Amino acid sequence: MKCVLFSLLSAGMVFLMVSLSFSADRIRTKIIVRVVSKDAKVIGSGVGGALVRIKKVETGEVLADGKQEGGTGDTERIMVQPRRRGEAVYGTPGAAFFQAEIPLSKPTPIEIYTEAPLGYPQAIQRETKTLMLIPGKDIAGEGIVIELHGLIVDILEPVPAKELPGGKRVTVKAEVRML
Repeated sequence: MKCVLFSLLSAGMVFLMVSLSFSADRIRTKIIVRVVSKDAKVIGSGVGGALVRIKKVETGEVLADGKQEGGTGDTERIMVQPRRRGEAVYGTPGAAFFQAEIPLSKPTPIEIYTEAPLGYPQAIQRETKTLMLIPGKDIAGEGIVIELHGLIVDILEPVPAKELPGGKRVTVKAEVRML
C-alpha cells in the first residue's frame, strides 16, 4: 500500500512540475531557418533572398515572418567535401538565414512556409515544413533546412517584350542556373 501511495505521489509531483514548466509564462524560443536550392547552395541576397513565414498549425496565426538574406555559403563545404552526420553544411559565417524568437507557453506545432528566389518572380518555388516547437528548446546552428527545387531561367534573346514574327524560325538564348 505504501509503495502504491508513494508511486501515485511521485507521478503527481512529476505531472505538476511538467505542467508548471509550461505555464502561462511565455518562453522565448529561437529558431533559425535556412532555405537552400536542391543539390546546390543557400538562397542568398544575390537572387533576392527568400520569404519565410512561421505560423501555428492549429490557428493559422503568424508567429514570425521575414526575409532570408546573406551569402550563399561555403562552396567547398556545400558542393565538394563529403558530409558527416551532424556537421554544419549550410550554417557557416556569412551564409543567409532567417531567425525568429517566438514566445511559447506550451509545445506548439508550427508550419514554416518559404518561397524564393524573390528577385526572379518567374522562377518562384514554394515549400512548407511542419514540426513541433518546445518552449526554451532553441533550434540553432544549422537550423531547419528547407530545400527548394527548380532553376532560374532568364530569356536573353529574343527580348521577352518583343513581338515574335509569325511562321518564322526563332533562335532562343537563355541563361539557366540554380535557384
